[in-house]
Amino acid sequence: MKKILITGGAGYIGSKIVSDLINKNYKVFIVDNLSTGSKFLINKKAIFYKCNIGNTNQINKILKKNKIESIIHCAASLDVGESERNPEKYFRNNYLNTVKLLEVCCRNNLKNFIFSSTCAVYGNVKGLVTEETKTNPTSVYGKTKLKCEKSIKFFSNKYNFNYGILRYFNVA
Repeated sequence: MKKILITGGAGYIGSKIVSDLINKNYKVFIVDNLSTGSKFLINKKAIFYKCNIGNTNQINKILKKNKIESIIHCAASLDVGESERNPEKYFRNNYLNTVKLLEVCCRNNLKNFIFSSTCAVYGNVKGLVTEETKTNPTSVYGKTKLKCEKSIKFFSNKYNFNYGILRYFNVA
């Protein structure tokens, strides 16, 4: 059975991904600290760990115990307004914790990594946006997500794993 870890699996996007993967017969593991996620959204067929992705010891144990090679990373602080009022929180939660997650994953033979990013990496763009559109984030939130994207590319190049980056414009 294919195994996959979803960070932020008790959030809006993460819980939908969990549900879809379970319906496709994946064995799903969720890591969420429940700071913004909800216990109500945790799928009963998934294995849940209440954990912050920055807790490298606990993440290491989860990856080793379950032999996880694929991760969909949805965990993040995501309020643009709050990011402007508390940039340190967003730098720590979004960027530094993603780097910590990547470091632990690479020590555990990561094969696949999908990152839940945002259209905020483009900034205030008018007109059509394509994947070739220049990134120019204006919010702290967008800047931390773009830093994560760059780190994922760096780690993938160094440790040879597959990655995908999803820049959502509207998830509903």
